Amino acid sequence: MSLQPGCTNSTFRGNNDDDIPGKYRIKTKHVILHSDVKLDSDDPLIEELKELRQQIAQTLELKLGEKQVEVFMFKDETSYHKFLTNHYPGLPPRRAYFVGTSRKLAVYTVWTDRIREDLRHEFTHGVLHSALPAVPLWLDEGLAEYFELSTAAGIPRADYLSELARIQHNGWKPNLKRLERLDAVGEMQRLDYAESWAWVHWMLHNNPQTRRSLLDYANYPERAAALPLSKRLAKIIPSPEQALTEWIGQSSINN
Repeated sequence: MSLQPGCTNSTFRGNNDDDIPGKYRIKTKHVILHSDVKLDSDDPLIEELKELRQQIAQTLELKLGEKQVEVFMFKDETSYHKFLTNHYPGLPPRRAYFVGTSRKLAVYTVWTDRIREDLRHEFTHGVLHSALPAVPLWLDEGLAEYFELSTAAGIPRADYLSELARIQHNGWKPNLKRLERLDAVGEMQRLDYAESWAWVHWMLHNNPQTRRSLLDYANYPERAAALPLSKRLAKIIPSPEQALTEWIGQSSINN
């Protein structure tokens, strides 16, 4: 089965830490890595996470605090899935999870050939939740998808772009209001992740007005609760869904 990254706010059900990775430990100012896979403190993977943290802060104009994100890296799927079954029963099988609680911001993942993108995705959740008291689900996932690949800023994800263009040709249309109604990770399908990414990418790079709408919405949760982003966008663009539809179609041709 192909496993996907994911996130949850489930309550930790374990009474001890005997089954978490602990053979190796690397501690930096904002990232702590617990691993059963040997990595040096200057491993490119660690450096990439530190750089990603700064990239997220700069892109979204976030004021990051001192909260640390802990990463637990399992050496194989057997130990990883056993841990999830014991401590987070009921979660669907995925390669990585971010778990945010009042005590800890944790990323649990397994060493695979896609470890970089999995870590980038889940670590983005960790950074967002370290800086913001609340993040709407669709935006949380859309931003994680945006930062998942280490592409140059402004370059669309070819995988999602081609997929959205194909289904758009068959009649699908974006619907931000529908995404805003989703409140559980289990409700989100691959298409929802792709559409969330598209809204985030388009708003960040469309024009200064859409970018500012997204940044203000993300940085001021109390305002976000008072006025959904779909209504904010409608104030500056007559038909945001149509604008995104046209961007997907044009970008898929140029990409």
